Amino acid sequence: MNFKFENVYLIDSCVVAGKLEGNGPLKNYFDSIDECKNCSFENSEIDMLFKSIDMLLEKLNLKIENIDLAIGGELSNQLTTTSYTFRNLLIGLIGIYSACSTISLGLGLAGLLLANDELKQILVFTSSHNQSAERQFRNPVEYGGNKEETQTFTSTIAASALVGKTKSPIALTSFTLGKVVDVGFADACDYGRAMTPAALETLLEHFRTTKTTPADYDLVLTGDLSSYGYELVKKALEEEFGKINNYNDCGLMLYDVLNQSVFAGGSGPGTSAAVLLAYIKKKLLAGYYRKVLLCATGALMNPTMVNQKNSLPCIAHIIVLEAK
Repeated sequence: MNFKFENVYLIDSCVVAGKLEGNGPLKNYFDSIDECKNCSFENSEIDMLFKSIDMLLEKLNLKIENIDLAIGGELSNQLTTTSYTFRNLLIGLIGIYSACSTISLGLGLAGLLLANDELKQILVFTSSHNQSAERQFRNPVEYGGNKEETQTFTSTIAASALVGKTKSPIALTSFTLGKVVDVGFADACDYGRAMTPAALETLLEHFRTTKTTPADYDLVLTGDLSSYGYELVKKALEEEFGKINNYNDCGLMLYDVLNQSVFAGGSGPGTSAAVLLAYIKKKLLAGYYRKVLLCATGALMNPTMVNQKNSLPCIAHIIVLEAK
């Protein structure tokens, strides 16, 4: 299902990156490289998310009471990172869970809600932390188990964005809501290929309903499909539309995959958010890109279901940003 937006703008954003991400190819695009040194993994993620929001408000010379509501989420059980971050902010909150596709869903929902005349500015956010995600979704960190080459590396990133009706150089123009897709893929060490069918479902629906093709965009991005899922999506799109030279994956852009020991690429909600709200934002502002499509992807599972040998339901949502 596709929605067109009018007069919905990305006013500004702020991305706080972890140390490894801050040494990657996009290091010059982040607002800050900062991890809490004396915190637990979970508290470090909370600290980074709070800093991202606080820095964004400071950049815009706003107070939290100037924001109508906040939309976002992350990977923690019961969205505790979100709840603990917002417990002192006293703002209306819509917590969402869409795994690694959270940023596209959050931005899309903000665009829909801004059709309400009473709403003017909405804060959209997400985060992820490598070690807290490892502890929750895989073996305990202390276990020291070997990794499969198909696995991805959860990014340590916190990102926030202000979306509103005030005209700015970047507009949100289109949102395609994804469907849950489960083709029976059950390898929890290969999220990239597990999410590929969901990505293709949403991409093809978006192109069909908007009467566009990949060539109508300066850049087409998927979320974190790994080097394996990336190749499958590229092959499928080229079979449908011919040669494509403007497709990339956020998880392959965030890191130097060959030299940073991130296996098959980056993942986690922070990955797509960092690329979109740091790198893509600045490229749009500079005029390097005019129209960018992000299809962020997410695997909707938990360790209990994986341990019971269940397959992996996945989803993907598309948001389109244009320079105005």
